[in-house]
Amino acid sequence: MSVPTIAVSAQAIKRVRNYDCWVFRDELLRPDGALLPGEVVEVVDRQGCFVAYAFYNSRSHIALRVVSLRKEQGVDRRLLAERLSHAIAKRRILTGTDAKRLVFSEADALPGLIVDQYGEWLVMQIRSAGMERWRQTLVELLQELLQPCGILERSDKEFRGEEGLEPVSRVVAGTVPQRIQIEEDGLRFWVDPYQGLKTGFYLDQRITRRRLRELIQPNHTVLDTFSYTGSLGITAASRGARVVCVEQQEPFLALAKENAALNHVSERIEWVAGDAFYWLEAKAKEGAAVDWVFLDPPGLAKTKGEITKARRALHHLLTQALACLGPDGRLMLSICSYHLLGLVEEIVRIAAAERAGRVQVCEQWLQAEDHPWILQIPPTRYLTSWLVARDARSAA
Repeated sequence: MSVPTIAVSAQAIKRVRNYDCWVFRDELLRPDGALLPGEVVEVVDRQGCFVAYAFYNSRSHIALRVVSLRKEQGVDRRLLAERLSHAIAKRRILTGTDAKRLVFSEADALPGLIVDQYGEWLVMQIRSAGMERWRQTLVELLQELLQPCGILERSDKEFRGEEGLEPVSRVVAGTVPQRIQIEEDGLRFWVDPYQGLKTGFYLDQRITRRRLRELIQPNHTVLDTFSYTGSLGITAASRGARVVCVEQQEPFLALAKENAALNHVSERIEWVAGDAFYWLEAKAKEGAAVDWVFLDPPGLAKTKGEITKARRALHHLLTQALACLGPDGRLMLSICSYHLLGLVEEIVRIAAAERAGRVQVCEQWLQAEDHPWILQIPPTRYLTSWLVARDARSAA
């Protein structure tokens, strides 16, 4: 069967040959609106020479999602099986947990596919019209490779609209319980795969939790804002810290309380149902002086057009958080907005000048290793965490 061709600009070709996966609509030389969303096309240059195979979608700003750079390697069941097998094999080195990301979309050369493992169950997301066409094949392959008890599809996010796809949330294989219990480094957590953020748990913050286990000391005081289901606050409490967890959404707060009880740390945690933006501001005005503030806000800038608003929001959060630190207090800041990452240093510096004086950047780390950062695909680096300490006593 012949594959339709789409010619693209020289600039796009250069990026694709350097392993970038996206070609934007304005980089197409001859767009073809007659092609169906998600159809496989052959990407060519002006002379008609082969560049790549890709999923095409005329409705999306990302018009082409590259799948294969080899002329002899078309998009078929065999290719998907090889890519899935390779992605799963890479995660086998992860230890200490039964919850991990098995497939990370473009980073695993499966553009638009997310697969997370929670114990004996899988949660998948389909984010592109191309992968939508291969849904049943993907489900079959995951069953063959992993034999899960069930697979839940959580393709119910706003990104589906950009691809012209309807939101979907359904069990596509076996059965999936309303709650799944996972384990990480001796701590246990309940996950709600149906209603939870992302696919139910912040798998990408595993490095943060492990680093905090090493740093938190008994009787440290901690403000855990945007607590979600409590994984960071519970980690701190398990080390003997006294923690205040702040979460606006009651269902998440209720699950966080269950997680605290599951790990026998409830007596060390105070729970606040509220908006962390306003709550932090109130604590700063009260003159709070704690050992730690955890600041892990939701994505503040999903597009470039939201950067200005996001910058103001982050500045506000940082000025309040830094004001709550004691003389040797530390701030753990996590930013999961790709468009904001390059501005964080400047925003922290400005906020520190207003509220904290001299600060030291002690460490930085990225998302967990099962969410790999591919250098040639910039958006695969989307999460950066900063460990910042007040340095007031050593300032001149």
